[in-house]
Amino acid sequence: MNHTQIFVDAVSLIAPSKENTQPLAKSLATASFATFPEGWKPSPESIPPRAHRRYSPQTLLAIQAAEDIAPALPENAAWVFGSAYGEGETLQLILEALRGPTMAIRPTRFQNSVHNAASGQWTIAQRIKTAATSICGANHTAGSSLLKALLQVQLEQRPVGVVLFDAPLPAPLDTSHRLTCPASAGLALSNNQSPQSIASIAFSLVQQAETAPQSSYAKEALATLNPVFSILPLFENVTGTATGKTVLGLNGRMNLNLEVTAL
Repeated sequence: MNHTQIFVDAVSLIAPSKENTQPLAKSLATASFATFPEGWKPSPESIPPRAHRRYSPQTLLAIQAAEDIAPALPENAAWVFGSAYGEGETLQLILEALRGPTMAIRPTRFQNSVHNAASGQWTIAQRIKTAATSICGANHTAGSSLLKALLQVQLEQRPVGVVLFDAPLPAPLDTSHRLTCPASAGLALSNNQSPQSIASIAFSLVQQAETAPQSSYAKEALATLNPVFSILPLFENVTGTATGKTVLGLNGRMNLNLEVTAL
């Protein structure tokens, strides 16, 4: 059992029904996934709008969440990026090209098809030279990524930024995993409490079931089958929308128990 306290200095949620200017706690209580605007796209500020077409929807989602939490992190912070399905759109483009007579594929397609493409684009754009890890844990990517980040904060005694992202897969890849809503999320974690700290987390591994979300927004979000939204029960506790501990799923017999204290 491990009860080391880790501090949450910032959280971010990027999704079609959440207004960026609205506090997260209010969005968790009022936003709805029953309908959302067609053609919604993430819009990270660090990439010029004309350059957005060079990036996949997954990478744009990841970069926008990273932008939100970056001001709460120092230069020596490490980064953990988590995605269940990675660069599905780029993979589909490569598969379609391989079906053609010339099988011609631009080299940048390969570069942007790997699972750590988003973390690579973010660290290159921001000239970040610290460690960046890419995690894939299927439906338990949120818990797996957060466990990696919490352990890194504890063992290396330095802040870590966590970014979760996934977008709907193109046909026919979507026949196996039909998530219906794009989303990304971010957390800035630190080993030291500061004036910007909004909550503390003590974590351990337990043999208990995952925590279900409490707000209608979070329940609708989970129904879209996007693994990013698995983080919402934790966000409900961090923002005070709900109280109590959060258990996030991991691959295996144990799950991640998070005792949250609002500051």
